[in-house]
Formats: sequence, structure tokens, C-alpha cells
Amino acid sequence: MKKLFSVLFLALTLSMGVSLVSCGDDKDEPDAPKTQSLESVESENEAHFVFDIDVNKDSSSIFIYNVKFSERMPVTVNIRIDAPCKADKTGKIFTFAGTDIIPYLLSGTPKPMPSYLVTNLTSTVNTDNKSFSISFDANGGHYEKAGKLK
Repeated sequence: MKKLFSVLFLALTLSMGVSLVSCGDDKDEPDAPKTQSLESVESENEAHFVFDIDVNKDSSSIFIYNVKFSERMPVTVNIRIDAPCKADKTGKIFTFAGTDIIPYLLSGTPKPMPSYLVTNLTSTVNTDNKSFSISFDANGGHYEKAGKLK
């Protein structure tokens, strides 16, 4: 009889443990992806942006195509800026920020360009309303742009 009560008690304990373990977090919305690539809606002859976000890494990348930082630049360039990126609580708004960042010129193999040192970078990407803004100083000029994402 003692063995029967012991077995029943053990079965009851195990079933309660399984039921407690199976209780989960009841979130209404799924977690936002930790990595994503977002592209701007470009118009002809304007800069085009791709935001490669990976909040699991120390930095994410902003690719800017067809850009001039200042009037002194004779041609447009394609660059990549690597900077830390943080997500807000909702996982829908991402903020890049940094200073003294050496961008990479995208022409064949990416080449570091210390002469185009990027300072005072702030960029916000909002995946909820599909918009972005970016502002930084480089090559003796200030660059600022806002736009829509695809």
C-alpha cells in the first residue's frame, strides 16, 4: 500500500512539474527579427540607402549609394558605414549612433577611407511606419536625409 501511494505521489508531482514548465509568456505580438535588411524608396539621382541591422553584433551597416557629402566632392560615391545599432522596447525602431567612424568605399573590394571620417552619426529606422532619417558630418560637410523604406 505504501508503494502504491508513493507511486501515485510521484506521478502527481511529475504531472504538476510538467504543467508548470509548459506555462509560457503570453505575448500578443511575436518578437521583432534581430536581423533584417531594409531599403529606401529612391528617386532618380538621389542617394539610395540599405540598412543592414543585426542587433546581435557590435555594429550594423548603413550602405549609401550615389552620395556626395559636400560640394567639394567632384563625384558621387558608394559607401558603407558600420556603427552600433540599438532597438527600442517594441523592436520596431532602430537607432544607429557613433562618431569617428571610418567608412568603406564600395568599389570592388570595400576600401577603408579615413579621409572621409564620419562624425556625429545619428540614424533612426522605423519599421512600423517604414521611414528613416540619417545625419552625419564627413569630408568637411554635413549630410542629412530622411525618407521612406520599401
